[in-house]
Amino acid sequence: MTDLHICSYNVKGLNAPNKRSQICHYLHKSKVHIVLLQETHFRKSHVPRLSHMLFNQWFHSPSISSASRGVSIAIHKSMPFVCQDTLCDTDGRYLFVKGLIGSQKYTFGNIYGPNSAQADWLVETFAKLGSYAEGVGFIGGDLNVVLSPDLDSSSRISAVPKASLLKIKSAIASYGWLDSWCMMHAGERDYTFYSSAHNSYQRLDYVFTDAQTLQNCPSCGIGPILLSDHAPIFLHYNMIDLPKGKFRWRLNETLLNSTTIPKLTSSLVEYFK
Repeated sequence: MTDLHICSYNVKGLNAPNKRSQICHYLHKSKVHIVLLQETHFRKSHVPRLSHMLFNQWFHSPSISSASRGVSIAIHKSMPFVCQDTLCDTDGRYLFVKGLIGSQKYTFGNIYGPNSAQADWLVETFAKLGSYAEGVGFIGGDLNVVLSPDLDSSSRISAVPKASLLKIKSAIASYGWLDSWCMMHAGERDYTFYSSAHNSYQRLDYVFTDAQTLQNCPSCGIGPILLSDHAPIFLHYNMIDLPKGKFRWRLNETLLNSTTIPKLTSSLVEYFK
């Protein structure tokens, strides 16, 4: 069994070489293998050449129009990840990467949500991810949303309407994703960001995975706010050998509306009598 450490981190800019070095060394000391970086501020016209000796595989979704976005995924040199495919937008807001570690397929997703009209955008993005993801999946990012205001905001108030929050949470749950930190720290409070605009501490940063994978995750923690205005979030996964071709099962909810369901249920009851 091998450990896999995933980190999601809004770094608020990664263009300065000194800051890149600080971030990489900090993550290396934290034993991170897969890092999901938001707000790199890389633009499509200028993405720095990254060949850091500690993280030797980099994937980017830079923004065409803005220097305030950008997401990247970096792989530590000790992790034998073989990339098979990537999917990203042109606005520097999401990046999905899938490939192999050994014989097992993994999908790593990185999301940086907008600070307005979040519901429609997140529902659409998680739908794209649902069609894309294969194997064992880990999705991290700064959603710019407090999903549970009573616990995840010191003011217990969300700028996002309740109906929109329910829409976002339903979309995430419909694809089987679970909030790792919330599941491991039920009822607890901790925050990843201080909002001066709202004068409150908030948990905006997440790492999601599915229920089966979460059973092999012994810990999930929030780090200190040191090199950015956000705290990193860490998830520790015990890698296990899984059958080749493992895929993420998801219920097709439209089947629940089918008129054949009652007939099928009746037939199954009769069959197993």
